[in-house]
Amino acid sequence: MDIEIRRMGRALIVSLGGELDLATAAEVKERVDAALAENSKVHHLIWDLENVDFIDSSGLGVLLGRYKQIQARAGKVVALKAVDPVRRLLTMAGMERIMQFADTEEQALAQIGGR
Repeated sequence: MDIEIRRMGRALIVSLGGELDLATAAEVKERVDAALAENSKVHHLIWDLENVDFIDSSGLGVLLGRYKQIQARAGKVVALKAVDPVRRLLTMAGMERIMQFADTEEQALAQIGGR
């Protein structure tokens, strides 16, 4: 699993590559939790899923758990560039009720109210 985390204003952008599953979920959780702990001024989370080709229930758990942290900060979560199979899975799992979807980083930033 490739993980790149960067801060842009009040948003944390997490770019993932590979499979978000039982084998990788713990590492993603730990890295994102650490980044959120270090950045108390971050209120929003953007998951860049362009290079994620599979998510299982463990991966969904990671997304849901980080949503709860962002919700506690009164922020928003956006799924960015999710490929069709991943987007369908997120939709079937009901994730569109807790996160928005965006096709570009600019669109994602606009959905959270700018930088």
